[in-house]
Amino acid sequence: MFRHHEDKLGWDQSKVGQVYKALKNLVVNCQVPPRTRLDPTAISKRLNTSVTPVREALIQLETEGYIASYLGIGYYTKKLDTKTLSDHLDSTSMVLKHALRENIYEHSKFALLPSWTDYYLIREFLQLFYDGIAEASNNRIMRDLVHESNVRTSYIRWLDLQQPERLSCIRDDMSELLELLDKRDKEAAIANVDRQFSAMISTVPELVLEGNRRAGNTNESWLETLSKLSVES
Repeated sequence: MFRHHEDKLGWDQSKVGQVYKALKNLVVNCQVPPRTRLDPTAISKRLNTSVTPVREALIQLETEGYIASYLGIGYYTKKLDTKTLSDHLDSTSMVLKHALRENIYEHSKFALLPSWTDYYLIREFLQLFYDGIAEASNNRIMRDLVHESNVRTSYIRWLDLQQPERLSCIRDDMSELLELLDKRDKEAAIANVDRQFSAMISTVPELVLEGNRRAGNTNESWLETLSKLSVES
């Protein structure tokens, strides 16, 4: 997995770490049009830093597959891709079902469902919940895989939650899943997880179309957005 450098003590406080975090946030949340050139000089000027940490951050992001590079041309943002996102969701589903099968999740009674009117809170709840199940497996590879998937699918999950019918289904399924975990009904919980992820995977193609459309119609300058993200981080 790719998160190990982020776990290094002080990495997120380094200049490279700060630039990496801001750029990754920008890319993951589709706040820059697809196939936009990420010019190191323009970025360094906007962030009031030297070009070196920007280049190092771009190299890291390209290595991790968040952006693309073309020899002699530079770094570019990528379009959302249906297969890639579906594969991430499928991998997470497999990890969660394996974790539940091997060691039923013990902490569901402490999980409180969020307000179902705040898409950001719901997304955060779901991601933390999945992280918690993966954590219970005591397997670092599985834990990192789920974490990575959560990051890469966070934007389409946010879009998914904005569809009233899907929001209703997710709410009902999660309420049921918490009850099943409290009852320690392992097989029914696994079936619930399988149903939830299968339903989302089936919606990925339309979510990708919508996500790429929104990213392409971004009004605010991505460099301006990057500046704000850098200050927040």
